[in-house]
Amino acid sequence: MTYKKLILQTADYLKIILYFCFKYSIMKKFITLLVCAFIFNSCDDGDISLDTFNFDPAASINSCSINNGLFFKVKNNEALILKTPITTFANTVTAVNSPRTIVINSSNQVIYRLFNSIISSSYFCASLPPATPAVVDEWNASDGISGASGLIQVTTTQILNPTTNAITGYNHYVVFKNITFSNGVNTFTYENYVYGNYVTTP
Repeated sequence: MTYKKLILQTADYLKIILYFCFKYSIMKKFITLLVCAFIFNSCDDGDISLDTFNFDPAASINSCSINNGLFFKVKNNEALILKTPITTFANTVTAVNSPRTIVINSSNQVIYRLFNSIISSSYFCASLPPATPAVVDEWNASDGISGASGLIQVTTTQILNPTTNAITGYNHYVVFKNITFSNGVNTFTYENYVYGNYVTTP
């Protein structure tokens, strides 16, 4: 093999090596871009999409021992909160098919909260709000319109002792009517949402 041919072959080899290096570099950049695009699309701006929640309607509505107008239901890391004066649950029996109706407003609020870990009833009854768990998403019920939307309906009945027929308490059955929740960006509506039962003593 002559020196000239050796030089030519070496040049050809270098071209092949450079070609594959170039292809590898392009492929590496392409894969990197794909990975970045995947990560970008997998993440959002922190908003959590929500179009429904489900709290057991048979579970009792909770409150603190010193009632501060805060009523709530807890499920794992979720809470459905009702802020309303205690007079909403007056020990007065409502007429058949005529529930006590309260319009959602600044004094009567319904709030859904999602936390970053499991919560318990003690979270709401602490003298000072605990630092953890933290709220990661909150949806507030929109203000209602009397007779139309955003209504809290309470049906009150007596709880009687089966033996003596004496009144032992009052059961307040709570239903939200045409209630719309919003997180400031998205909304969803329940035509009829059973919140559950709250019991008071005579």
